[in-house]
Amino acid sequence: MVIISQRDYDQILAHTLKVLPQECCGLLIGKKDQDGMYHVHSIQPANNVAGGDKTTEFEIDPKVRFDLIRAEREGSLGENTVIGFYHSHPNGIAAPSDTDRSMVYEPELLWLIATLDEIKAFSFNEETHDFFEVLIQTKQ
Repeated sequence: MVIISQRDYDQILAHTLKVLPQECCGLLIGKKDQDGMYHVHSIQPANNVAGGDKTTEFEIDPKVRFDLIRAEREGSLGENTVIGFYHSHPNGIAAPSDTDRSMVYEPELLWLIATLDEIKAFSFNEETHDFFEVLIQTKQ
């Protein structure tokens, strides 16, 4: 399960609308507990720096990722770390695409996929080489 604030959930949807028709993207900062639940503490929007068609591809600006790695090393994130990322599917399908499947470089990270009005969460199973949906719960 993914626990995310309603504020962060709404910010991801707003980011999706802001960059249409391109895919938006960003990082999820938080922690995964011993029961396997993801707790999103905050989100970090990023520019989509994909070299190809940004309406069907995304690449998170590496500077954003490196800045968060540095913040984690310096201790300014507390116990939090990068636990995943989000991106949008402007075509309206909140499910991993073939392009997404080809981009799994860190299988331990959580994937949030947003459409114009909903967000779904996915985790990658290394044994089956496919995604499975994870429930999202919003909190105030």
